[in-house]
Amino acid sequence: MSGGSDCENGAPPRLITRLEQGASRLPVEIACFDTVNMPATLISTTGYHCDVWRIIRRRAAGRQSAGIDFVVKRHLQPCTLREFEIMQREYQLLSVALGNIVPKAWFVATRVSGELNCVVIAEPVNPWFNLANPAYEEEGIELLRRHRRAQDQLRRFLAAARTWDELGEGRVIDLWGLDNLVLDVNRQVRYIDSFRVFFHTDMLHILDEADPELEERICMSRQRRAFLQHILSLSEQN
Repeated sequence: MSGGSDCENGAPPRLITRLEQGASRLPVEIACFDTVNMPATLISTTGYHCDVWRIIRRRAAGRQSAGIDFVVKRHLQPCTLREFEIMQREYQLLSVALGNIVPKAWFVATRVSGELNCVVIAEPVNPWFNLANPAYEEEGIELLRRHRRAQDQLRRFLAAARTWDELGEGRVIDLWGLDNLVLDVNRQVRYIDSFRVFFHTDMLHILDEADPELEERICMSRQRRAFLQHILSLSEQN
């Protein structure tokens, strides 16, 4: 790869220990939500394309209780309907290939602060451990040895990622995001990114000028994928 990007300078993903608490409601008007009367907790601002909010509401009816629990991902920049369709199609590609590694999610074309945009309503995931963090290599190997289902899930994830990247498709799954691939509290592998989940390597050649930022993101994603393959291989040894 040209350009000489130094992937070693990228910030490593962190061990996830708790939800990041924030404001009590969504800070903008979203046409498909009653944001004023729907309390929400900010749980992540680390995403490049979105911030993430969790909405939990409980209601008691006699001895029974009912409620809702879902995540809202607000796309930060306005997007066209065409961009919306591409993001939705790529997420569906992930879902078909990766099954329950990918949370259930619904893409909604709507207006945010009066501008055409989109949000994702997703199944909540409680992250517990960041598999792609080299600082916790030994812990990651041991966890995969102990939890065979997670080992199988990671193997499936890496096989799909390798196919998309290396067999002519030119799609690099986004592992640049700090918390994109995690073990959840049930010790299952989950890929929790939603917007623009692939980098397209052909963009490096189409653009008139070099794009160091895109190159860095592709490089880091491949580096983290190689690390994941490394810990998976070690976890498979006796």
